[in-house]
Amino acid sequence: MPHESTTLMDVMQLGLEKYLENLNHISSQASKEYALEKALSKMEEDWDEVNFTYISYKYTGVKILAAVDDIQVLLEDHIVKTTTMKGSPFIASFEKEISAWESKLWLMQNILESWLRVQMAWLYLEPIFSSEDIHNQIPEQGKMFDVVDTNWRLIMRESVKGANAMQVISQPQMLDKLREAESLLDDIQKGLNEYLEKKRLFFPRFFFLSNDELLEILSETKDPLRVQPHLKKCFEGIAQLTFNAHKEITHIESAEGEKVELVTRIIPAKAKDLVEKWLYEPQHRPSEASS
Repeated sequence: MPHESTTLMDVMQLGLEKYLENLNHISSQASKEYALEKALSKMEEDWDEVNFTYISYKYTGVKILAAVDDIQVLLEDHIVKTTTMKGSPFIASFEKEISAWESKLWLMQNILESWLRVQMAWLYLEPIFSSEDIHNQIPEQGKMFDVVDTNWRLIMRESVKGANAMQVISQPQMLDKLREAESLLDDIQKGLNEYLEKKRLFFPRFFFLSNDELLEILSETKDPLRVQPHLKKCFEGIAQLTFNAHKEITHIESAEGEKVELVTRIIPAKAKDLVEKWLYEPQHRPSEASS
């Protein structure tokens, strides 16, 4: 048995050359295992330096996820590397470690994808459901959005406590919560689309407006002046309406500047927040008007 005083000559006299082929094989295998182990350690070290970036979103007091492109590129690269490593015949000695690492990467991928989808939907719907009018007109979707909004704010509040990406995704049931939010947001969006479709069917001129334009009108039903920027799209001959101090419509004005006074004023307040009802009137009132 070689020991610390063993010389090279002593080793050569052992006649190990007959085992050289086996020794080379063992050495080669050990080198390849070590290379794989180093590659795994390097990936783990890379993620120690990966931090999420957050920015404040408008008036909400909520921070949102930003600038994830580089993280997604690194993640995709490491998933490919890890999958390749798992297929290596030299992985047996630390197969559990590489499988655990692969699970972490896929968790990161799934959370990041779901997170961004929820965030995009929340950013679109938050201004809509912050309107009391919309909330009252589609209360079922309003309640669902309140649930999503509360959970989303909790997730973000917990996330911003730390920046390291791997630590952030270790929140309990984070993926489950995000996927539940996705499901609710899908239902909310469907309900919102059905609501807009009903409005358009009742007042077909709303088909000339985009969803965002129509929502701008419907989100402020108590303020009839909100329709002014969209009148030209709805009515070919009407550029704007003239309101008195009581927000009653007294005149209709054409694109050429011609004003027509209505014999009977249109009172939007009587429509009880149903914009489509009082908007139906301007196209019929001119026959009652005097110039």
